[in-house]
Amino acid sequence: MPGAGKTAVQLACFEAERAAGRIERMLVVAPISAFSAWTEEAVACLDPAPTIAILAGSGISSGAEIVLVNYQRLLYAYEAAARWVQEVPTLVCLDEAHRIKRGRSGEWGSTCLDLAYLAARRDVLTGTPAPQSPADLGVLLDFLWLGQGHRVLPAGTWEREPPPDIGHQIASAAGPLFVRTTKSELGLPPVDFEVIEVVPDQLQREVYDALRNRYGRDRRISRAQRARFAHMGTVVMYLLEAATNPGLLTAGSSRDDPTYFRHPPLPLGSDSALADLLAGYGSHETPSKFLALVELLQSNREAGRKTLVWSNFVRNLEALRSLLKVFSPAVVHGGIPSLASGTEAEYTREGELERFRRDPDCWVLLANPAALGEGVSLHTACHDAVYLERTFNAGQYLQSLDRIHRLGLGPEVTTRVTFLITPETIDAVVADRVGEKSVLMGEMLDDPDILTLALPDEEDIGAPFDVADRADVAALFAHLRPADE
Repeated sequence: MPGAGKTAVQLACFEAERAAGRIERMLVVAPISAFSAWTEEAVACLDPAPTIAILAGSGISSGAEIVLVNYQRLLYAYEAAARWVQEVPTLVCLDEAHRIKRGRSGEWGSTCLDLAYLAARRDVLTGTPAPQSPADLGVLLDFLWLGQGHRVLPAGTWEREPPPDIGHQIASAAGPLFVRTTKSELGLPPVDFEVIEVVPDQLQREVYDALRNRYGRDRRISRAQRARFAHMGTVVMYLLEAATNPGLLTAGSSRDDPTYFRHPPLPLGSDSALADLLAGYGSHETPSKFLALVELLQSNREAGRKTLVWSNFVRNLEALRSLLKVFSPAVVHGGIPSLASGTEAEYTREGELERFRRDPDCWVLLANPAALGEGVSLHTACHDAVYLERTFNAGQYLQSLDRIHRLGLGPEVTTRVTFLITPETIDAVVADRVGEKSVLMGEMLDDPDILTLALPDEEDIGAPFDVADRADVAALFAHLRPADE
């Protein structure tokens, strides 16, 4: 599971296999955000520390014992990586391996599956091996045992509507093939969840209702067409924006948003009523969630508690950077470069994270899950997280949650997670679906702790909506359906 010490265990496995003479070195495919953890833990766990290099170009440093490469870079540096893996017996490890869940239908999955055939040993690390559906797990088994996923897992795994007990079937079949450490076994204190319903001001409610009615009542849009809209993320993203900050609807997505958020501004066309409501929205209202967030942050600062604020929209993060100046916020999103990219920029992800951890005047970290949802530990500095909104992706949510709730917390620490929910909006629909998916994942992994985390009473690395998920589609259509139908 996330935060359970997987990196340290993998390093121990690497050293044991090397001492036994079965491998000589290791290639780690991981998100850039995890590179620092690999470097730091190698020094902390192994003596002498192995020589670590980052595959940033077409060549690999001579003498490297561990090479780090991110999934996207591997696409362009595959030949160099393949040569290095083939030269001597090499362990290939996929960190945050759920990123290849699309298998042969995705570039990242296809590249990693090709590399698997060249490795002397293969390992995968992930806390969320099946973030969207049971079939995601099959891809990981294909990597480990070279195409044997279908032989290992029950037939119902790949059905469009898996049987109700598929989670338990998979747990029985795959249980002997992986090791999972639950939060209970780690002895972590439980998370305190709170849902705060934030009643929107009149203009925001009118905008949301007008948008919902536009897609729900327009008889010219067939069910199939609406499914295609959903596949693009258009309807879902518009509704999420309207439920949090209607100003995003006409501003459009930032170029630094993840791929699946790069939709254009809302095409208003002849819908003059909606156009009138959105005209100059920012001049008439400050989003209610923003105001509620300020109150939470003030309270946390008075209590000496730093806060991690999550939003999927970069323009929200940048707007909050200005609004929250008094808290000296750090900001991490796709537009903030990483040191691993060789940048000489004034602001880097690593620098912003370090400022949040160390600077006593920096009380807030503003981040999106795509840039910070994996591989980063903040639990020593921060014990509060606030979600402005979530998407339908349960795995991405669980990964983001574990930035502050992971191995190393003392029993006296209280970790608090707050969800800001706009009532009678897609916020509630998302919460229900994330909970249902997390229940299934908990059954598959025989990990009841997942349930307590999910139910608080792109390459595609975390799509907000999956048109192939019939339950997601049904939930969206039910929300869009007019009340009189």
